[in-house]
Amino acid sequence: MVKRVKAVAGNILRHIRNVGLNLIIPTIILLLSGCATSDQNVNFLYQPTAFGRGGSGDLYLSADNQSSSGKATSVKWVIGEVKNRKGENSGNIISARSPMDMVMDAFTQEFRAAGYNVLLVNPVPAEASKGIKVNSVVIELEEVNSLYKIETKCTVKVALEPWRNGKVIRKLDYENSYTDSTLIDRDLFLLKSLQTTMQELMAQVVREVTVIIEQK
Repeated sequence: MVKRVKAVAGNILRHIRNVGLNLIIPTIILLLSGCATSDQNVNFLYQPTAFGRGGSGDLYLSADNQSSSGKATSVKWVIGEVKNRKGENSGNIISARSPMDMVMDAFTQEFRAAGYNVLLVNPVPAEASKGIKVNSVVIELEEVNSLYKIETKCTVKVALEPWRNGKVIRKLDYENSYTDSTLIDRDLFLLKSLQTTMQELMAQVVREVTVIIEQK
């Protein structure tokens, strides 16, 4: 009888140890995965607002390709960072396109919608009656992940020069920031934040620059 009790007790102890290991191991894996870095890829395709009006004729659009924020890798651009709820970096936000490329694409679409025949050149021709030179672009994205939501902040800065009759009219600097949070659609939220920031900036730039270069 005593031997049987000891055997039963031994089986119970072994079962408890196995259950404990089964609980502990996944917990350790979960904690380690929370410490691992994870990059976010942003495949951004600009959607125009088409708010611009009053443009006509050829518009020469030029970019200083050396003036774009972000750290270039062999095929990617780092345009931001991912943070955990403690504010620690847990990864980078990566784009296959440079910030300058993204802004130039947005300008091309918006100024065409405003009525211009946009011509991409480098540099702006001396004989150009209407032109824009984009001198620098900065895109900064930040994503903060918590247990129940994602917070994002996006800032876009653009420095440019409107041209008329082969001469610089003035130098202009634009900046727009957008902050938001979500509980749903977490995978698309970075794209939404970048899209909103760019659209708001483009609406202001196209409206103001069109007035400047169309002045007689």
